[in-house]
Amino acid sequence: MMDPRTAVKLLLVLVLGLPLVQAVLGWVGGLLTAMGDGSAETILGHVNTAAGIVWLLSVVGLLVMLAIRSLDEPHEPE
Repeated sequence: MMDPRTAVKLLLVLVLGLPLVQAVLGWVGGLLTAMGDGSAETILGHVNTAAGIVWLLSVVGLLVMLAIRSLDEPHEPE
């Protein structure tokens, strides 16, 4: 089982890094289309879609993990 702190770090890296990966994949896909390689662009389009799905799952996972961590912290009376 993964430590919650490690899970939050991993999810944060995914949430911040995957949009950059998607931007590069989109750029390379456009370049391949301009070069006339439509089949490679189609494959990159599918990889880009998969990266988008992983990003959405990472955002939801990060929200859940942060909610769990905040509920596990001791309540301090005001």
